[in-house]
Amino acid sequence: MTDERHGRYFAQELSFDQDNGARERLQDALYNGESRKWHLVGASGAPTEGGMILYWDTARPSFGRRYD
Repeated sequence: MTDERHGRYFAQELSFDQDNGARERLQDALYNGESRKWHLVGASGAPTEGGMILYWDTARPSFGRRYD
């Protein structure tokens, strides 16, 4: 996963082929995002066949609370 993000949100494209396990690659991306304390806010099919895009919120969610 690269750190080429813009602002608070980060879109990560994962591409899968038949040689690498899609489930393992996806799980690795989820673990990596969790270790950075990012929050997954969405996922969609990628423009390229056999992939997907994960949408991350890189800031702490507020849920209407204030953190002073």
